[in-house]
Amino acid sequence: MELDLVEITGLFEEIRRFYSYVSDESRYMRFLAAVRDPASVYKHLWSCGGRSFLVLEGRRPVAIVDVTPCGEEAEAGIVVADALQGRGYGTRIAEIFASLLPRLGFWRVKAEIYRENIKALALAKRMGAEIDCSTIVCVVRLQLATRSRAQGPLLAVI
Repeated sequence: MELDLVEITGLFEEIRRFYSYVSDESRYMRFLAAVRDPASVYKHLWSCGGRSFLVLEGRRPVAIVDVTPCGEEAEAGIVVADALQGRGYGTRIAEIFASLLPRLGFWRVKAEIYRENIKALALAKRMGAEIDCSTIVCVVRLQLATRSRAQGPLLAVI
């Protein structure tokens, strides 16, 4: 599985195009809320220093990964196109971003995941994340590479 990574921060039309491949349920799982126009969420996300990356396989859009800074911790979100869910893309992308985030200056990553999203929580557990499910939303935190191991450029091909 060869995936290309393209930063699309600020490109609202790319956001709208990708989310046309995503069901209301997938949007809800990504944003933890019903969102009709994802571009409105991205306006806020990007104004806070967030960055968004489109993941492509060839020319086919596979996923969007969002990274929002919170000090040395980043909040991350992944949404995979509905037709490609359950095929290992989310797992592969999460593993790749765990190795790339230190190159962006982040040493810990956080995600909020619905308790019912068993696959995402199982992946977080396999990756060694701390998981706190005290509510219907689980807070997942993963310690990434140490500063001394984080080096090299952010690669365009992942």
